[in-house]
Amino acid sequence: MSADLADTLDKKLVRGQTARVDDGASHAEVDVVDVDRLGVSVHGVRVRGADRGDLRRCVEALPDALDALPDAVAPVEVDFTLGGAVLRSPTRKHEFYEVRTDGQEVSVEKLRVGPDGRARVPFTLTREQLGRMVEGVGGALGGRKEG
Repeated sequence: MSADLADTLDKKLVRGQTARVDDGASHAEVDVVDVDRLGVSVHGVRVRGADRGDLRRCVEALPDALDALPDAVAPVEVDFTLGGAVLRSPTRKHEFYEVRTDGQEVSVEKLRVGPDGRARVPFTLTREQLGRMVEGVGGALGGRKEG
């Protein structure tokens, strides 16, 4: 995902809507909770590459690609035979970031563990961090490192 596409995404961030951008090489969706001139609160981010990528390479690249998150993520479940992986951050105050990928798509969410199980909760990034994260994930999916 190019920096120009990240800029286009930034212009589409609207409170309570899903922002979508596509440049043919990758597609990004951000479920926006709230947005202001500096930051954005989101329920989730999804980035999809045009072609099926290399799952192993994607799993290796994602921790660096997601350095905009407040907590680092690491692989916790990887099955190359089944074609999927889950990365998570350490649990803090019953909350953690969870990243799922099949090598072609990456989803990022923050989850809270409560008495009724896991629930998705919003997380906040600066607009610059969101753009950097989406670009980095696009690079991880496309087999090239953004930066």
